Amino acid sequence: IEPDLISRIKEAQKEDSEIWTIVENLNKQVEFRLDDENVLWQDTRLVVPNDATLREAITTLSSISGGVA
Repeated sequence: IEPDLISRIKEAQKEDSEIWTIVENLNKQVEFRLDDENVLWQDTRLVVPNDATLREAITTLSSISGGVA
């Protein structure tokens, strides 16, 4: 994933209420973790907020790179 897109995802995580619900209950969520920058991950995957613009950017990037975003 491009660095700019990762930055956009990190910023969007801060404003997503569903993500904050997960963060507030991290002690009950085995598969989720926060990294040193307070970015939420599910196992090895960056958690992407439910944001149409971000999801479209990821889909576009994935199709350009042959499915490897």
